[in-house]
Amino acid sequence: MRRAIVLDTDMASDVDDALCLALALASPELEILGVTHVGREVDLRARVTRRLLELAGRTEIPVFAGCRVPLLAGTGFNWFGHEGEGILEPGSDPPLERAHAVDALLELSRRRPGIEVVAVGPLTNLAVALALDPDFASRIGRLTLMGGHLREVSYRGRVFPHGVDYNLCSDPHASLLVLRSGIPTTLVTADVTLRTRLRETDASRIERAGTELHAALARALRIWTPVQRRLFTPPGAPPDDNAAFLHDPLTLACVYDESFCRFEELEIEPAIENGVFRTLERKQAGVQTFPMRCATQVDEARFAAHFVARVLSL
Repeated sequence: MRRAIVLDTDMASDVDDALCLALALASPELEILGVTHVGREVDLRARVTRRLLELAGRTEIPVFAGCRVPLLAGTGFNWFGHEGEGILEPGSDPPLERAHAVDALLELSRRRPGIEVVAVGPLTNLAVALALDPDFASRIGRLTLMGGHLREVSYRGRVFPHGVDYNLCSDPHASLLVLRSGIPTTLVTADVTLRTRLRETDASRIERAGTELHAALARALRIWTPVQRRLFTPPGAPPDDNAAFLHDPLTLACVYDESFCRFEELEIEPAIENGVFRTLERKQAGVQTFPMRCATQVDEARFAAHFVARVLSL
């Protein structure tokens, strides 16, 4: 049986959200009930998804815009300025569903109890859904999310602070509410996803695939790659052939095939320390901990090959 999912995303800043959607569309194991969006300029983000679905011939999938600001306001969400470029044509206004993403999550969970949520952005939509209807947690079969960190977060010898976990740290109070809700949770953390990457040769293969969808993905990749290199390349190091990290695609893939990663059942304490959200591993269960299924290793080469093969099959 196919796994019924809702994809909750902050589409259009990092290209990995678009790559994640492409992998979802190419995965027969999944039934996509809807795509909900969170983040600054959320309508634009949702329209990027709508355009990608049009290019893929999957316009039956509903697209919802959701929360624009963090739960308790704060500094706000990321905005790079390139969002929509390469995918949305100037002046285009693809239609969205009229319902808010939070209302859509509540309605879909009532209609299909046991649905899974794949969250690859800030958790604000989910937190608001829980605040409006505490029974929402009992209707979600599993939450698989990209976020948190358990081990050292490093890339090419550069060690990053926990703040590299944008998804959970950008709205710490929402993350705290969601991860303390009791929803069965799988964490695919930043220390694992930073080991995955799409090579320049793979990006070129996507570019040459010949469909409008692949051309749009390739354009978005070309826009994102220099941004990523500016953010992650250690000072003085030459650029490598990493065109994009596969944070969100790996998270999505773990819904239908956990063999790409090694998973451990760990006791996790969701906490805010000095204003920063943390996923703290504890040796023993306690009143502040929750059992979570956590990715701790990844077979990056096998996953990258799987990702490219599936996306090229679209």
